[in-house]
Amino acid sequence: MSTRRKRPSQQRSRATYDAILEAATRVFASEGMAATTNRIADEAGVSVGSLYQYFGDKYEILAELANRHVSAARESFALCLADIVERELAPDEAVRMLVECAVEVNSKPREFFHLLYDQVPRTRELIAQVEGMNRQLVLGFSEYLQSRGFSADDALLTSRLTVTAVDSQVHRVVLESDSPEDLRVRTEAVVRQARSMIASES
Repeated sequence: MSTRRKRPSQQRSRATYDAILEAATRVFASEGMAATTNRIADEAGVSVGSLYQYFGDKYEILAELANRHVSAARESFALCLADIVERELAPDEAVRMLVECAVEVNSKPREFFHLLYDQVPRTRELIAQVEGMNRQLVLGFSEYLQSRGFSADDALLTSRLTVTAVDSQVHRVVLESDSPEDLRVRTEAVVRQARSMIASES
């Protein structure tokens, strides 16, 4: 695998960099690993030489998209938790919002998430990002549960179990669902399971 040439530093180069990544998302979603750097550059409206200024090959592009996916997911979960707290939702509705947020984060577009899940190497950097996101989510949901009357220990344990279960189940649901209706039905099943975990600890 080649070494990435450079990081964008100026506004113009940042715009080119972002255009390449946005185009790559579309191309990977429609063509999978058959996508080429030439095809991505064409979709982005830049020369392949410009693409190679930032990425050595399509695998480096995919790795950067994975990093961005995790960063976006972390931000989405933070907003979700803030909304739960602000609206003072009951635990069963908070769980629904958490599950629906996870489904939304991982299904836009579904084909692209499938590619990320199957093809991106689990590098130390990526693993650290995912673990950091999950820690943030566990602590945030634990604080919410404490505000709803859970003891500190019960809140932390329940939050950790719930987040772990939702994470693994939502990934499976998104990857295996074959229609919007199937996704809806499977999502409801995850909501019920997560709610039962909250109820058993309350």
